[in-house]
This record gives sequence, structure tokens and C-alpha cells, in this order.
Amino acid sequence: MASFVGVTKCPVGIAHTYMAAEKLQKAGEAKGYTVKVETQGAQGNENELTDADIKDADFVVLAIDVAIEGMNRFIGKKVLLASTANAIKDSDKLIIDAQKAKVYTGEKKSAEKQEEQTEENDEHKQSPIVQQLLNGVSHMIPFVVVGGLFIALATTFGAHPTSAGMVIAPHTVWNAMNQIGTIGFTLMIPILAGYIAYAISGRAALAPAMISAMVANTPAILGTKAGTGFIGAIVVGFAAGYLVKWFNSWKIPQSIRPVMPIFVIPLLGTGIITAGFILILGAPIAWLMTSLESLLNFLSKDPSTSIVLGLVLGAMVAVDMGGAINKVAFLFGVASITAGHPQIMGAVACAIAVPPLSVGLATFIRRDLNTEEEKTAGIAAILMGLIGITEGAIPFATANPKHVFPSIIIGSAVASAVGMIFGITDAVPHGGPIVGVLGATNNIGLFFVAILCGIAVSTAMLAFFKIRKDNKEKAKVKAA
Repeated sequence: MASFVGVTKCPVGIAHTYMAAEKLQKAGEAKGYTVKVETQGAQGNENELTDADIKDADFVVLAIDVAIEGMNRFIGKKVLLASTANAIKDSDKLIIDAQKAKVYTGEKKSAEKQEEQTEENDEHKQSPIVQQLLNGVSHMIPFVVVGGLFIALATTFGAHPTSAGMVIAPHTVWNAMNQIGTIGFTLMIPILAGYIAYAISGRAALAPAMISAMVANTPAILGTKAGTGFIGAIVVGFAAGYLVKWFNSWKIPQSIRPVMPIFVIPLLGTGIITAGFILILGAPIAWLMTSLESLLNFLSKDPSTSIVLGLVLGAMVAVDMGGAINKVAFLFGVASITAGHPQIMGAVACAIAVPPLSVGLATFIRRDLNTEEEKTAGIAAILMGLIGITEGAIPFATANPKHVFPSIIIGSAVASAVGMIFGITDAVPHGGPIVGVLGATNNIGLFFVAILCGIAVSTAMLAFFKIRKDNKEKAKVKAA
């Protein structure tokens, strides 16, 4: 009896991995095939293929969005590379194409031919760079969710507003929860960088990427006023990954090869990348931060430029969500409180919650266009947004920067500008609906209106982009 085997794997390893496997299974059985599909999901490899399964198979379908290990087991078999999205949308076509697939030899040229064939059969296949980025994002998401929710709960039930910000009493369970949440956010940065690098060149890249990402976010080492945020972590991840990949291409004696991944590569990689950030990138970052502060000081001196100032502050809040640029806007708002201008902090407070609330609410528009992991992350983002944690939008922004960044930047800018128009003030260095509920603003009603204006703009843009993308994909499917 005819048979084929397959492997499915998506970046997060939850919904698409199993949906693609189910579609392949049903489509194959409907055509009279005996089918076995291995799923490489968040819970590990399930329904693993045996040597006998592969030997008896007529061909292999790999519906994968990120690289998988164990490709050599398919040498000598017809192998079709595709994405999980294509397996979900049209498994029948993949099965037909797999029957005509080229035999996989394991050689580089063979792999290149397979990639060319994949491009012909899968117009929506993600580039390697996107796959590597999503690998980092998928490992980072649990840290963002846990960290954000712990901080949110601690702030909601244990904090009270003061002139120094939202304060949680020490030696309480809420203080402990807040510290645990902070640890989650701290670990988010090295995890993102580490697993981008891991997707490029394997385990040896983890130490250089994770350590360097922490250095890139430690102002005391960089000699700057702020770290580089998650954007710096992404740069570090790719730099470490490709640097280690280059190290691995070196032709070295066999006697030295065993110590390369545990000693030489981590030492060299960490040294080179951290030196690059400290010696080369430190000064430009410091200059950028100083320039931004000067711009904000200039705009704040003239009341006629208050709307422009609001637009600039709001955009800065969203552009890197808790990173260096965000911190400049936030610290400028904090300084304005002590200088007797709390309306600047008010504008910042209006913008802070827009990114997470917008991406979260957008998942409730056309729910069928959102994956299960997006829906789950959306709820967490909303909860974080209510407490003024901008980082809740990071998983969405890193996974789909082309659509998310313009949406949240424009929405945050609108919220901040409207806050300036309304003359919203904020007496504490914090943002989001929580500061209004706790009485830190001068007009809670107008404060919420400003936030809602920004959310409406961002959410509408996000929904528009998602629906347009879906319509384009449907049109391509019909044309094919």
C-alpha cells in the first residue's frame, strides 16, 4: 500500500504544528495513503518517525517554518519542503507535488535545489532571517507573559501612587511577585538573542548571544544613559549567530575541534560582540540619547509646539517599547514632573498603554485570522496594557514588524498628542489606565478618551493590514 511520512513544525510549536499535521493526515488518507506525521511542537517531538517508517515511505513532506534536526534520515527519499500554512490551506497540492519531488542527498547543492523547488511550490515561505527571528520570539513569549502578568498583578493589588512612582510596600507577597516579574522581563532579552543565534548556528552561539545581549542592555558597561532594548537583542542575536557560523567554517585540526564549541567559540564570540557594542556602538547610542533629549527640551519650551511634542513623545514610547528611545521619552516626562510640568508626563502616560492594548484588541477582530498563540498572547497584552506595561506588544512587533510598528507608533503618537490638547497631567512616573484609576491624573475621563483615540487608530490599522493580507492570499490561491 502506498504511504508517505511528514514532519510539521511552526515557530511557536502550538497551533500550526498540529493543524498542518492533521491536514496532511486527512488529505493523505483520503487519497488512499498510509500516513504518519511527526510533530515537533512545544511539548517536544511526538509521533516520531522510525527508520522503518521512512524506508517504506514513497516520499516525505516537510511542512516546517523553522529548521529541524535529523534531516540526514531522509537521504535517498523524495523530499518536499513547504510551510505549515501551505499544508493547512492545500495539503492535496503538497501531496501531488511531493510525488514529483527531487531525491534528497544531504549535500549543499541538493538542499539549494530543494529550496528553489520550495519557492516554486510555496510562494508564502518565510525567508531564513524571518524564521530565525521567529525562533527567538517563540522562546521569548513565555518570559514576556509571565513577567508582565506578575508585575501587573503586583501593581494592581499591591501598589499605591506617590511622587516617586507606583510604590509596592517591601516585605509583602506583592513585592515578591513584582521582583519575579522583573526577572522575567530581564531574562526576555538574552532569551530572544540566544535563540535567534541558536537558529542560525546551533548551541555554541547561545553563550555569546545571551551574554552580549545583557551587555547591550547594561548602561553602566556601555557608558550610556540607557540600554539598547529588544532591538539591541535582535542585533546581537543575528551578529552572534552568523559570527559563530563563520567560526564553524574554519578548517582546524581534528584534535582541537572538540574544544571549539565549549571554549574557543563562546570566548571569542562573546569578546568580539561585547567589544563591538562597548567600543563602537556605545558612543553613537549616547549621542542619539543626548540628541533626543535636546529635541524634547526645545519642543517643550514653546506652547505652540505642544502637539508636535506630543506626537514625538508618543512615537518614541512605541518605537522600541521599553527600550532606549522609550526610556528617553519616559525619563523626560519624569523630569518634567519635578520641574512643575506634569502635562508632559501626562502625554507619555496616554501613549504607554496604546501598543499592548491595540495588539491585544486587534486579535478580537476577525478571530479566524488569528492563530491560537496570537489569541493567548493578545489577552496577556491587554492585561499588561491596563497596567501600563508597553512590553506586552513586543511579541507581536517582532513577529510582524512591517505591520505592527507603523500601527502602534501612529496610535501612540495620536494618544500623546490628544493628551497634550486636553492638558492631561500625571503626577506619578507611570502610565496606562492604572494611573487614572488610582487618581494620579487631573481628568480621568479625558485621560481615557486620549488613550482610546490612540487605540482606535492602532487597532484599525492592525485589522486593516491583517484583512488585506488574508484577501491577497485568497486571491493568489484562486489564481493558482
